Amino acid sequence: MSNKFNDSAYMKEIDTEITGFFEENGSLCVKLLDNIHHPHGGGQKGDKGVLFVDGREYQIIDTVKDKYSESGEVLLVISGKGGTAPDFCCKNRELSLFFPGKAAVVKVDWDFRYRQMRLHTAVHLHHCMLEKAVGKQLPPPKNSDIQDGFAFNRYECKEITPELVDSANSLFTNAVSTGAAVKTYADASRKGFRWWESLGFKIPCGGAHVADLGEIGDVAIAYSKKSGKQTVTITLSGDRNETP
Repeated sequence: MSNKFNDSAYMKEIDTEITGFFEENGSLCVKLLDNIHHPHGGGQKGDKGVLFVDGREYQIIDTVKDKYSESGEVLLVISGKGGTAPDFCCKNRELSLFFPGKAAVVKVDWDFRYRQMRLHTAVHLHHCMLEKAVGKQLPPPKNSDIQDGFAFNRYECKEITPELVDSANSLFTNAVSTGAAVKTYADASRKGFRWWESLGFKIPCGGAHVADLGEIGDVAIAYSKKSGKQTVTITLSGDRNETP
């Protein structure tokens, strides 16, 4: 399998072929020769989209890593019409559509993917701006999660205060307004290990990101603290689905 999303996070559609499939928990998991759907991981949600085989349309409801694969293969989890998982049993004649070698076209749900890209870049940038504001390296978030429209970094770090977050927010807003290149690339010495880099900051990450900080757009940033855990929540203020 060739995961094309590492070449470009902006690929929306690809002609490919099916290399395998299996049924699990009532859903059908499909493997492709070339794949542009990003799997669930690192807080980022698995891509959604559409799979076309022999003129038939199937909804991709999730994208996951094959837990039994040593090479990082990706699985598309598909459903029938209406977004509900069909009964893909061995008696279902449609299974023949998914035999290895069958031609297929896949499309990414771009609106969903682009929100994930913007938010994933935003949580990295905000942490970097916290470090810039405090003038030193900080422990990474204990937990980061990206939902559809908002994301958060959760810390257990005494240096994170409302005042520091306010300072970081100003730096964040300026960085987005000014814009700067975002690079993602493979580690030269560690297979499967990737980096995110912008404004001189470098974070280990294999997720999908925008190519420029300006693409993050307008956001609302909120700070909260509960049970000693500080949370910085970033919410997109509006749709911005156009490709630059």
